[in-house]
Amino acid sequence: MATTNNRIKLPQASVINGVDAGGLMSASIQAGFENVLQSAPDGLQVATVDREVQFVRGSIVTQDWVEMVNLLTGTVGSYVFYERKSGVAGATGWIKHTLTAPVIHSVRITQSIRGFITCSFDFECRFAAETTTLNDAWVITDSQAAPTYIAAARGGYRVQTTVHGATSIYHVTAFEFAMAIRMVKACNDADLGYTCVDADLEAGIACGGSITCQDGSITTSQLLANKLLVAAKADLVITCTQSQGATAKVLTIANTAFTSQNENASPSSDFTPFALPFLVANDPSTPLTVAGDNKIITIANAT
Repeated sequence: MATTNNRIKLPQASVINGVDAGGLMSASIQAGFENVLQSAPDGLQVATVDREVQFVRGSIVTQDWVEMVNLLTGTVGSYVFYERKSGVAGATGWIKHTLTAPVIHSVRITQSIRGFITCSFDFECRFAAETTTLNDAWVITDSQAAPTYIAAARGGYRVQTTVHGATSIYHVTAFEFAMAIRMVKACNDADLGYTCVDADLEAGIACGGSITCQDGSITTSQLLANKLLVAAKADLVITCTQSQGATAKVLTIANTAFTSQNENASPSSDFTPFALPFLVANDPSTPLTVAGDNKIITIANAT
């Protein structure tokens, strides 16, 4: 049998719906049939099988965390990234993935001490026509030249300051924040795949996250974590160091309210951590939105 090498590797140069998502860490793409029907035995030793409702979807992780909001609000177009072919000269040694109409329905950022913040997002492809198949929705172009490098605004390996309203929270070691939009999809009539995929901002956005800190300060016989629990909703403002000496970024999450706290004391731990999940609480008099004047989340340069 002849030696063959058809392996691919090193995903990079990720652009989705017009947003450069640099610092690609992983691209997990799934395709298949949503519904597989198998007959009752009815005298047969092996069931008959029918497959229907084709899909293409994915989950992407990048280090370009400042693009979080842009990813959620970008105009649906396409998702393109490249992979390197093993054993092929660089001039034509790449393949190009093109996924059509990826509807992003959730995004999240995750930070832990001594590491870059990551931004991950999930999408579902909308099939263009009733005859569109999964191979039309996920097209591979072979023998490509190397893609243009896409820079990423990496950072967040150090939390400089954290403030909830007027209360400072020290020694933050991790935080996360996620936004998920209700997604609806349908495949009916003569459709081969999901020709209807909508992420409806008007249907509501689930917004929440958590912070983990080692701040065991005490005021009026209360741990800081318990004081935060009963505090009124307020903006959570986190300032993060950026990579390579770039200007620090300020992450502001509006109207956060903590819902619980978990002190996890252990003799084997260096310092006791406190985990505090929170939700974003809207204000009907000044409604929060992803875009507009009263944003759910903003990421800006520190002044």
